[in-house]
Amino acid sequence: MSSTSPKPDSATPLRTRLAIAFALAFFYGLLLYFAIWAGGTEQRSWIPFLAGLFLMPMAIASVATSIADPRGERPIWRHIRNGWLVIWALVAISLLFLGEGGICAVMAAPCFMAAAAAGSALTSAVLGHLRRRAGTTFAIALPLLPLLALPFEPMLSYADHHGAVTSVRVIDASPEDVWRHTVAVTDIKRGELPFSFSHDIVGAPRPESATLEGHGVGAVRHVRWSRGVRFDEVITDWERNRHLAWTFQFGEDAIPASVEAHIDVDSAYLKVATGEYTLDALPGGRTRLTLTTRYIIATPINAYCDFWGRIFLDDFHGAVLSVIKARAEKA
Repeated sequence: MSSTSPKPDSATPLRTRLAIAFALAFFYGLLLYFAIWAGGTEQRSWIPFLAGLFLMPMAIASVATSIADPRGERPIWRHIRNGWLVIWALVAISLLFLGEGGICAVMAAPCFMAAAAAGSALTSAVLGHLRRRAGTTFAIALPLLPLLALPFEPMLSYADHHGAVTSVRVIDASPEDVWRHTVAVTDIKRGELPFSFSHDIVGAPRPESATLEGHGVGAVRHVRWSRGVRFDEVITDWERNRHLAWTFQFGEDAIPASVEAHIDVDSAYLKVATGEYTLDALPGGRTRLTLTTRYIIATPINAYCDFWGRIFLDDFHGAVLSVIKARAEKA
């Protein structure tokens, strides 16, 4: 009679290492978050693009990889997956309990994922090829890079990028009727607004009203959005039934921190500058209404920020233009 002894459970140590790696990487990620991101724009006039968007997720993923696989023996893709799990857990915690806004999270997520993948892959590769002192030194140095880079970021400057978003609607109403519903847009109901990615998925504030104080150049439109967003538009050009232009004026509390704590729309790295409506008369008593918003970006990732800016502004334009079109045609 022969007996077989049970095989040793080699998976148990691995599971334990993975659990420890996740916990320590998550805890280190929270420490980096509070060191780099906590406080928002009310405490600084710059955004930690390098330290916060790229080096921080790289460091978190590197910690997870170093602890789970100190000899670099497991497949790299497993480390990338584990790093992503830690990052997504941190993003979820920041949205649920730390007051982060959906706009910032959506914009940052692709950067976080790419940087975390790079951190996991680089750490795994180095540990696999340099199993002694050099690999250990690297595993310690990479997680410290965000904190080392942070003090130097305010010294960096970037080229300006001037962008503009233009949206057009053809309205079955005369320029006079369209003008009346354009120069002031009051008491916007939720049901008047179309579905959009920014408002219905990301949770961005929705337009509620734009009331006019004064008449002609120098008049002010007081704009109100949901969730406490408040700002003014100072009229710089007024041609009745033809053209309305303005500069944006944002107060200190224009965008509450509960809505977005890290994006300042009147700062050195982002300035939403001017806007304008143009009304063109078309045959058949119709009107072509054009809305343009111009802005300036100065970041190390101008093209990426411009991509998201166009998405959000196009959705904001679409919401307002849909209300104007429906009201003018009904009138």
